[in-house]
Amino acid sequence: MKILVLNSGSSSLKFELFMKLDLSVLASGMIENIGAAKSTARLFFIDSSGRDKELDRSVAVADHRGAITVMGEMLQESGTLVDMGDLVGIGHRVVHGGEAFHEPIRIDERVIKAIEKLIPLAPLHNPANLMGIRVAMGQAAQVPQVAVFDTAFHQSIPEHAYLYAIPYDLYEKQKVRRYGFHGTSHAYVARQAAAYLSKPIEELNIITLHLGNGASAAAIRGGKCIDTSMGMAPLEGL
Repeated sequence: MKILVLNSGSSSLKFELFMKLDLSVLASGMIENIGAAKSTARLFFIDSSGRDKELDRSVAVADHRGAITVMGEMLQESGTLVDMGDLVGIGHRVVHGGEAFHEPIRIDERVIKAIEKLIPLAPLHNPANLMGIRVAMGQAAQVPQVAVFDTAFHQSIPEHAYLYAIPYDLYEKQKVRRYGFHGTSHAYVARQAAAYLSKPIEELNIITLHLGNGASAAAIRGGKCIDTSMGMAPLEGL
């Protein structure tokens, strides 16, 4: 049985396919320039003999529905996923969960509506994330689907750290506060550091760094985030 993870952007779709048993990677890829005259699709996978292989396509992909169709065709051609029925779950990266989501959650209409309400906090990201969710749920309705939020790990930050020194009604009415981002990365790094140090994560006090096109730091005490360098938007960063 297998797990598919999707990261749906405004003009791209990134994906990775895992074995459920040991979370080993079977395939990964991306489709870029969705909506352009010519899109590029690339898949990296391990064939039945254990060799690394690659598939490349240059096709017209009009929208995310088309992107997921192309993804399915390439996974099928590679032999890594013959049918969506082989999946036990699909995970979706969602950038902003606001104060509504503190952990991953199984997606239903209530969750979709809650993510829609958070679009003003992430107008460039949440709509694209929702497109991927809707298309995947339409094409694999029988497969359980889960949303994982970039902001969720930071919801343990105490009030004195997430409030800004501005009138309190801006928080109450407009939800202006520190949310933090890259939470899935910070949570993963914390778990890996705990394992490397042979220390229970509940006893771990560290600073984690996410370094990429966007960068941020997080202060972690007892395995929980207590502060982060990104605020209401990713502009603060490092």
